[in-house]
Amino acid sequence: MTNTIIREPFVLRNPSGESIAGDLRYTKAGERKPVVILCHSFMAFKDWGWFPLVATKLSEAGFTAISFNFSRNGVRENPDRITDFDMFQRNTISHELEDLSVVLRAVQEGTVGRRNMNPDQIALLGHSRGGGLAIITATKSRNIKALVTWSSVSTFDRWTQHQKEQWRKLGYLPQARDTAVSPLKLGLALLEDVEKNREKLDIMKAASRISIPWLLIHGTEDLLVQFSEGERLYAAANKPATEFVPLEKVGHLYDGAKANEESAIHRVMDTTMKWLNSKFF
Repeated sequence: MTNTIIREPFVLRNPSGESIAGDLRYTKAGERKPVVILCHSFMAFKDWGWFPLVATKLSEAGFTAISFNFSRNGVRENPDRITDFDMFQRNTISHELEDLSVVLRAVQEGTVGRRNMNPDQIALLGHSRGGGLAIITATKSRNIKALVTWSSVSTFDRWTQHQKEQWRKLGYLPQARDTAVSPLKLGLALLEDVEKNREKLDIMKAASRISIPWLLIHGTEDLLVQFSEGERLYAAANKPATEFVPLEKVGHLYDGAKANEESAIHRVMDTTMKWLNSKFF
């Protein structure tokens, strides 16, 4: 018999006063369970594609799952798409790290889910850019006991010199050649943040400092974040504590936003659930 999944929405505020909307998912209210905090990727959000499925599967496995929207990811009234283009353009990596720290602190202090999670047993799970955020954050709290990264970036500096020159000239970098089709733009603040805070945002340096168990999954056919980035992260990692799982013939989005039975996301989840269970139960 499957336990009923309880979904509990919450809203936190970051130091800038912006909303961080999230959901807890768990079974059996009143039990203090290990926590898995999901960090979504660039141009994604907590309700995108397979993120709700992942949170549900984690809760069914005995965890309390936390999924949330970074405050400037551009998702507002409509939970299914980015519509706040001005907010999206103001986003930076440092701001997302700050948002993640707000969520982490809320778990540790019991601001959210006090009766349904164990604040001393936290795992971070990040996809793509969210993986880079999780790697850096994992070095900053003793309460974080495990790290899972899916197709993680190894650097936040991901643009050519030509793109950067265009970015500085325009004051923004369009996310499509036809801005009428996609009005999404990266603001200059993002580039300045990456260039001025290289040490703070150094994913490789953080990777070399990870001492907790780390599951590192990367598809060999990833065209957005090359498989070589996963190899670089593993090369820097503490080998006795790290498991690197290459997924043959798998791309960046694990077969897209719709998680049907054939989607690679199920392989990713099965591997992740078994690994997390071995670390927490």
